Amino acid sequence: MSIQFRVLGAIAALLVLSLVCGGGFLLLHAKSIAELEVDTAFKGAESSVRETLQGDVEHIVTMREVVASFEGQRHVRAALINEDGRVIVSSRIAHLSNPPPRWFVWLMQPAPLSAKIPINLPKFPCVVQLTSDPESELAEIWSHASDAFLAMSFFCAAVMAVVWAALAYALRFIGRLRTGLLAVADGSQGARLDAKGPPELASIARGFNHMAARLENFSESNRRLQQQIQSVQEEERAGIARDLHDEVGPYLFAIQVDANAVTKSADPKDSERGREIRDAALHIQRHVKDILRQLRPNKGLDFGLKTAICDLVSFWARRYPAIRFDVTVEDCGPDERQGEAAYYIVQESICNAVRHGDPKSIRIAVTAGKDALQVSIEDDGGGLRRDAHTLMSLGHIGLAGMEERVRSLDGRFAIDEMEGRGVRIRALFPRAKEVALA
Repeated sequence: MSIQFRVLGAIAALLVLSLVCGGGFLLLHAKSIAELEVDTAFKGAESSVRETLQGDVEHIVTMREVVASFEGQRHVRAALINEDGRVIVSSRIAHLSNPPPRWFVWLMQPAPLSAKIPINLPKFPCVVQLTSDPESELAEIWSHASDAFLAMSFFCAAVMAVVWAALAYALRFIGRLRTGLLAVADGSQGARLDAKGPPELASIARGFNHMAARLENFSESNRRLQQQIQSVQEEERAGIARDLHDEVGPYLFAIQVDANAVTKSADPKDSERGREIRDAALHIQRHVKDILRQLRPNKGLDFGLKTAICDLVSFWARRYPAIRFDVTVEDCGPDERQGEAAYYIVQESICNAVRHGDPKSIRIAVTAGKDALQVSIEDDGGGLRRDAHTLMSLGHIGLAGMEERVRSLDGRFAIDEMEGRGVRIRALFPRAKEVALA
């Protein structure tokens, strides 16, 4: 259950309890008032009749007039009863336009009061009987109580409406705060909240905006640092490649020349050793070329990203003819840094898949849209290995390097390990604006 419904439910329960308790106290007080009113009216009527009958009453007509004087009263009824118990005449209480319900009368009705006053008329002995009737008083109490209850109900409804509006406002702010936090978590540190409204909420909004601004500054500093690290890495790669080419290359060539000379020896054993040395030098030379290709891949980009990736795929296809490559590449356009990063990701992904996944097929897709350059490499190999030994392997270091390259260009990087279907690596490089991964 949401906080809003919990708070509203608690307040509604308290209001209902207040209504019940207030109604109970009101009914108890009203019942005592009704008893007092009826008792006072009955005693007054009894005293009045006794005073009237103190004189000599000579005819029953006079008694009829006494009984008729009670007609329309609110609390007492009078009746003239002869010696046979027959009612000669009786009065009625005032008409009730809004009689109370029977349950209310049963609940509030005071103890009935009755009095019989004997009259010794000549030849007509009779009795005046007075009886209390609280229904008029109860009707008045019911009218006041229902009005009070209705007013309290409207008050409770108004309180609930005000509380609901206040909670809805606060929860809307919480919703905006949640949206802002999710945006920051997704990498959009430019999210800001409107610091208006109640002081408490405005203070939270200002705190969020301060946090988002600090995160934005940290993100920008981190991006610049990643670019610097990337530049240093490229310089180191270029230096290592230059040393291999300039220092190791000539010595390998010299070894090949000497080996060729040895192969021309008249001694068959020396000639055989010369060929072995030459083959070993050629083998080392091929490996050095492979290393140079990985350290300095940007030469292939001089002819476009598509050509470079196709050359890379051809290189791996010659060495692993059992792997089927499916390549779809679009040129990335004028952004060379994105092209270099895309090439590096494709290169590392293929290398990891071949070395660790034993795939049957590798699918490469590079699509260049108006808003972003998307790279996807998917294989059907054995997936990622997560044992303690491979956590620090070259493959996992390569994944970290790929992510660093993508982050340095404000891009998105994702690794999807498909159950029993290999690994899919995705990268997205935004251009005009940031685009989420599909």
